[in-house]
Amino acid sequence: MVADRRVPGPVGAERRARLWAVTLDAADPVRAATWYQAALGLSHDEPLVMAGGVELRFATGASHPPGWVEPARIILNFHVGDIRAAEARLVALGAVWARELEATRWGIIGTVLDLDGNYVQIVEPTADSPTCLHRKEDHG
Repeated sequence: MVADRRVPGPVGAERRARLWAVTLDAADPVRAATWYQAALGLSHDEPLVMAGGVELRFATGASHPPGWVEPARIILNFHVGDIRAAEARLVALGAVWARELEATRWGIIGTVLDLDGNYVQIVEPTADSPTCLHRKEDHG
């Protein structure tokens, strides 16, 4: 699927498809939502967690048939304004680091595992990071 493809809207108007929600498998959906709120400072309005205009939803058995042993894994990328503050929150929560913070051509990047083993990558783009890492409003 091309996420930016124009789709017909009401009364002949066109609109672009956009990501509305991401559903993650979670052993304990409430605990997972609370972790994301605390780890990344996301808004949390029971039962929704919002990240950049996208809902993060948590459900048990959302991505696999009954009896499935391993949940599906996903990598979520979050851009943050202060990666050291995000790191401090994650350390305080006892997050397991899959990739320690490091400077790259994209900015400073680190990756932790969430409570269900999904990868949560935090990125603080630098001013000279590739344009694709900055929102349109950030670079004119």
